[in-house]
Amino acid sequence: MNKTYNKIICAICVICGFTSCSDFLDLEPRDLVILEQFWNEKTDVENSVAGCYEGIQSSAVVTRMMAWGEFRSDNITTGEKAESDDLHMYKFLQANIDPSNVYTDWSSFYTVINRCNTVILYAPEVQKKDPSFSESDLRATIAEVSALRDLCYFYLIRTFRDVPYTTQAYTDDDQKMDLPALPFNDVLDSLITDLEKVKGDAQRRYPTDGNKKLYQTGRITRDAIYAMLCEMYLWKKDYQKCVDYAELIIEQKRKEAEEEQGTLQADMNKYFDGYPLIRDWTSQTGIYGNAFENIFGDGNSVESVFELTYMKNDNMLANGAVDAYYGNLNNTWYYRVSPSQYLAIDIPNNLFKLFANKYDARYYEAMLSSNVIAKYVASSVMVEVASATNNVSTAYSVSYSAGKNHSNWIIYRLTDIMLMEAEALVQLAADNDDPKLEEAFKLVQVVNRRSILKDPDKIAATDLLKFPTEDAKTGMEEMVMAERQRELLFEGKRWFDLVRRSMRDGNNDYLSQQIQNKGLQNASIVKGTLETIFESIYLPCYLEEWKVNGNLWHNPAYTYEEKD
Repeated sequence: MNKTYNKIICAICVICGFTSCSDFLDLEPRDLVILEQFWNEKTDVENSVAGCYEGIQSSAVVTRMMAWGEFRSDNITTGEKAESDDLHMYKFLQANIDPSNVYTDWSSFYTVINRCNTVILYAPEVQKKDPSFSESDLRATIAEVSALRDLCYFYLIRTFRDVPYTTQAYTDDDQKMDLPALPFNDVLDSLITDLEKVKGDAQRRYPTDGNKKLYQTGRITRDAIYAMLCEMYLWKKDYQKCVDYAELIIEQKRKEAEEEQGTLQADMNKYFDGYPLIRDWTSQTGIYGNAFENIFGDGNSVESVFELTYMKNDNMLANGAVDAYYGNLNNTWYYRVSPSQYLAIDIPNNLFKLFANKYDARYYEAMLSSNVIAKYVASSVMVEVASATNNVSTAYSVSYSAGKNHSNWIIYRLTDIMLMEAEALVQLAADNDDPKLEEAFKLVQVVNRRSILKDPDKIAATDLLKFPTEDAKTGMEEMVMAERQRELLFEGKRWFDLVRRSMRDGNNDYLSQQIQNKGLQNASIVKGTLETIFESIYLPCYLEEWKVNGNLWHNPAYTYEEKD
């Protein structure tokens, strides 16, 4: 952790971004306060927890979620303004990364971690002082900030592999800060142990009056912790536990749909084999885009498990990362990143390489054009197929002006969970005849079916995916990877999916093959590095961190300058 940076927050409370008690998610920056004047009553704890969310919603953190999880992948390439606006990001996008690149700086994540650790340290003292802050409140608070802390560490180990790990709060400038980097598996095991310990204390549901209805998906719940455990067990290769946690989330979503007894329940039973997905097709108009608007336009949809929520108010915290890199109303053509060309345009003999069915709504919903991303930028998309000609027409509504993007950043949603379960089931299959492969196929088919540009009542067998008949296990592994790429395009998932595949395979062959689609200027060098140095899939630690902490892991794929 950057010692110079952390000196600022050592002797004082690290919680900033305090909020009005009237609404937890109305995040407005406030001043830091002295420890002795704080941690006396329940509202102090609530404001401090809000500061943890403010930290994880910062542009510095979300930009790195995007860069680390998406921009390194085959989904993204440089935009028109990348080189002129941000040279460090331009080099990052071109896989020309070295330890001096600012996007290898992890300090914003450790700031959130330290805020969470500080709440865990001082909240028990408040519980002793304030009778209104009950023991159950304390346990729920510790579960909530523990999960936020563990989420930050999970991003770090997937990006850097071995990282410094501590659950101790830094509140004193004399505390030792040059911690050693712990191995990936040790940190992962610690995160799982921590979440397993606190999961039962987390809120199942929050109050729903006023803006607090957003709490169900805008704050950590028990289902959010289940989602984290689902994914962590997938990385740990404990596939049965991944399936178990996925099923807990799906069952809870199914229960909520049945309680509402509305359209979601009817569609769940009629179209989606019992999975509570929002129908994308609008029966009254025959236009697709309903699910997109609910999930990405409005945000906090019934399919959401956990997302970083930005209030639809221009006086509140905005999603600066999406605004800067994906675009906005004022400059939808002034972009720093673009869809990789193989996704978006007709390259000879490569038409719709990912979207083999050009009548997949997600192709049109994800991209405004071959150069511009729509997801998180457009508040609504209308996709229509002319019945006579089969021509597809689209209309986009972009409502976020420059600097005012309030689209939520989704961490976990239902289809992500379903496809993680499908991936785990494929790995559990003993052979090509194992029925788990059929279970995995059903999950993929349900997710895919929603986006077929056709009246759901008229979808024919020829419109659907086909179960692989030869080498079914390998075929299903490829199908799951492709469906995750289509469904979660531009959501910060793809690079991590490729890294997880490399860790499972024990080589970077598949990852390297996919990255060639990106069309890098230095493609041959990148390919050679990926194929000869396995550790190149991880980023180096930031040079400034390396200079002050001699205990950090030296990634052999990168060269460091001599220490001062």
